[in-house]
Amino acid sequence: MFLAGCKGKSPSGEKGIIGKPVQVVKSADILRSQNGELEVQIKTPIVYNYDGDSARMVFPEGVKVWFYNNDLTIKSTLVAKYAINYNNSNKVYLRDSIEIINYNNQDTIYCQELVWDKSVKTISSDKQVQRNSSSGIAYGDGFQSNEQMDSVRIRNPRGTQYVSEDE
Repeated sequence: MFLAGCKGKSPSGEKGIIGKPVQVVKSADILRSQNGELEVQIKTPIVYNYDGDSARMVFPEGVKVWFYNNDLTIKSTLVAKYAINYNNSNKVYLRDSIEIINYNNQDTIYCQELVWDKSVKTISSDKQVQRNSSSGIAYGDGFQSNEQMDSVRIRNPRGTQYVSEDE
C-alpha cells in the first residue's frame, strides 16, 4: 500500500494535503549568529522540516528562544507552545501561551499569537496582549517591538499604572 498524503489538518494547522517532512530533528538546539556573534538560540523537543515552495520548519511541541547581548548575557526569552518558521518569507508564526520576558527591565508580555519577522528583526501581534512591568499592568489590542524587546509599543493600551508619590 502506498500513501502519498491524506486530507485533514497538517502539523502547521493548515487544511489540505499533509506532506511528509524531509527531516525530523529531536531535541534541537538552533543557534543564529551574525558577524561571529551569537544573537539567538532556539531549543525545541522536535522539529519537522519540509522543503519545496512552502519550505518550513514546524515546532509542534513548542520553542524556547533566548536573545543575547553582545557580551553573551541573556537579554530576553520567548516561549510558545507552537511555532512555524517559513524559510522563504523569513517569518516565524508562534501561537498558544506565549510569554516574552525582557531581563533588562523585567517586563513580561503575554499573548496567544505573534509574528517574528527575522528579516527586519521585529516581533508583533494583532491579538490581545498583556504587559506586566514595574509600572503596572497594561492590556492592548496587539503590540510591536524589535526582537530584543526593548522598544515595546502596545496598541490601544489600557490598565493600571503605578506612580510614585514623588511624581
